[in-house]
Amino acid sequence: MMKKTVAKSALVSALLLTSSASMAEISANISLTNDYRYRGISQSAENTAVQGGFDYAHDSGLFVGTWASNVDFGDGDNTNIEHDIYAGYWGEINEDLSYDVTFYRYIYSGASGQNYNEISIGVDYMGARLAYWNAPDYFGGDNTLEYIEANYSLDLPEEISLTLHAGYSFGDELKDDDSEYIDYSISLAKTVAELDLSLTYMDTDIDDDDAYFGKVKSGANANQSALVFSVSKSF
Repeated sequence: MMKKTVAKSALVSALLLTSSASMAEISANISLTNDYRYRGISQSAENTAVQGGFDYAHDSGLFVGTWASNVDFGDGDNTNIEHDIYAGYWGEINEDLSYDVTFYRYIYSGASGQNYNEISIGVDYMGARLAYWNAPDYFGGDNTLEYIEANYSLDLPEEISLTLHAGYSFGDELKDDDSEYIDYSISLAKTVAELDLSLTYMDTDIDDDDAYFGKVKSGANANQSALVFSVSKSF
């Protein structure tokens, strides 16, 4: 899952700083990726995406941020920019266990009818993360899209980090078509010359008979297996 990966990393770093130094922190990030994928599905028609954002984290645990990326949903869709605004609260139960609650507003240029809201609740424990997401008006519609995910990160030799991810998309938006699906990925990341590099293999269990998406092997909404490379910089 590629969405807001850089922004989230910058935000977590800022929150860790505020918890130890009792000060507010402002951070920024910019990244370049060969394909913007969200929950296993291409948002940029398998083309390059330039992404970036800003985050402000207060020592109280409150935070706000903004993030944007170019998108391409294919012919007939005028959207070319996704702009996210989010705010939430991060808390630490002890040095190993933390939690966060975040509200998101997704805004799509040229297609205001697709704008929607989402809330997420997450728990982190010693490299593992569980989270639940709920979008009650997914893509401006009346149906709810829900998502649960499990992630685990660990450090490898040579300062390489490994992240395993599995997610499940469900809810009323997909239920009528019996189109709930699983996405999964494995990522390797390393910082070189102050640049954060990552390589991710990802796939979904969407098949040709899926009524909502169907297996798309190239272009807009592609959901076949893919290798996604990104380079990013945090400030």
